[in-house]
Amino acid sequence: MEVIRPLFFLTLLGLGLLILQQIQLFLLEVYIKHQYNVNNRLVTVSFHRSSVINVVGDKFIGVALGCGLIKRKFKHFDFGSQKMLTLARGLAPSYIRVGGTDCDFLIFNMTEDRTLRYKPQAQYVVEDELDKTGINFTMTPEDWDKLNLFTQDVGWSLIFDFNVFLRKNGQWDPTNAKELLRYTVLKGYKPAGYELGNEPNSFYHNFHFRIPGDLMATYFKTLQSMLDSFPQLGTPIIIGPDTTQVQRKSAREYLTLFLSAGGGKSVDVATFHHYYLDSKTATVEQFHDPTILDSLTPEIITAVNIVRQNAPGKQCWLGETSSAYGGGALGISDRYVAGFLWLDKLGLSALHGLQGVLRQTFYGNRYGLIDVDLNPNPDYWLTLLYKRLVGGRVLSLGQESNPNLRVYAHCANNNSSMGYSKGDITVYVINLSNDVITVNITGIPVSTRHLYILSPGDDSGLTSRYVKLNGEVLMLPNDEELPTLKPKIQEGNVLLQGYNMGFIVIPGARKHDCL
Repeated sequence: MEVIRPLFFLTLLGLGLLILQQIQLFLLEVYIKHQYNVNNRLVTVSFHRSSVINVVGDKFIGVALGCGLIKRKFKHFDFGSQKMLTLARGLAPSYIRVGGTDCDFLIFNMTEDRTLRYKPQAQYVVEDELDKTGINFTMTPEDWDKLNLFTQDVGWSLIFDFNVFLRKNGQWDPTNAKELLRYTVLKGYKPAGYELGNEPNSFYHNFHFRIPGDLMATYFKTLQSMLDSFPQLGTPIIIGPDTTQVQRKSAREYLTLFLSAGGGKSVDVATFHHYYLDSKTATVEQFHDPTILDSLTPEIITAVNIVRQNAPGKQCWLGETSSAYGGGALGISDRYVAGFLWLDKLGLSALHGLQGVLRQTFYGNRYGLIDVDLNPNPDYWLTLLYKRLVGGRVLSLGQESNPNLRVYAHCANNNSSMGYSKGDITVYVINLSNDVITVNITGIPVSTRHLYILSPGDDSGLTSRYVKLNGEVLMLPNDEELPTLKPKIQEGNVLLQGYNMGFIVIPGARKHDCL
């Protein structure tokens, strides 16, 4: 009896431990299921009833440069840099808009001459972080040569913004513009398009004089006639009026009056500008706040409707746009986190009917695709992937509601070096939260997924200067080559980690609208 008793208690103890272990396993299973439901949310994206809702061209994404670069004689912008040529060629084909506030102080002159044959404007305050005063300055033939030869070399199409501040008898004086066009014809250059003025609805606020929308429309008619008088230029497009963002009443009214008063007949593309935030006050959190991203939708819809009503058949573009005005937010606009605003802007713009988005800027400031040392910022790589993977036909989607997951879809780009075919689909996704999200794509007869997923490039997280593609930091192997952009290939659902974004290509989808 004395021997059996200890064995009995040992047996009870063993059973107790076994029961305790089972309870622990049960609780662990419950915890895992809870975590899956909370942190690994399943979102279904459906192609069952999708259709083409917009079509954009291969130059849907363009870039911009400010005329301040010409004013500073292209300081640090090395036209001969092999690295810059490689980076620029990677974004071809593309429009490049040379414009902005400083263009309304630019005068084409055969020699560098501060008198410029025109009375200089008063010293107005302009939003240029490097030079706070605006006075007339010279663009020489050499400067114009550099721009045209560079854009030809890298496969870009140049758009130039004429100075609308040159006046005669109270009207725009096109004399200097004609001089530039005569030189352009002489050299055989054929820029893709021209603008006139920049953000004219804000002229009074910035410069204390007005050019009303209906008067500006007459200037564009003059511009149209002038371009028609130079048939050697081919058929350049006319773009304008480049108002500020249409959430402002002044911009809405200006765009409407300009188009309805005749500007709609002169322009091929109606343009407005957009920035989400003030660079002086922007925060990292705002760059991935769904409410900030959502603020763009009504602006696009408003602008597109104004154009459709007052200039039917004409395109509507974001003629200048980035994350934060004033040069970009310090330590944010040139970091990984800026990609949330940029990729979502591209998705919303294509979805709601825009035909072009010109990124401010290709080079320099804090929102440049490349920095002043000619190194690519994270948004450069995002833009490069978009151009290679995303085609022109925009597809509608069915999606379960999740404010932290943004999803857009196009037919895949079958004209790039990535090797995709007609019928393939590209889905691009943005996870604005720190939670893992499972993306379940339905309505497609194949389960293979090619993943191009971006994540922060180092321990700085959202403010990283670098970006990883499928876990590998993107860098130039040398000045003459871009890195190989290889997908991760898998089957079935896609696990999108927190604060990741990127592209899911579905080869062999045989989507009817993409064939």
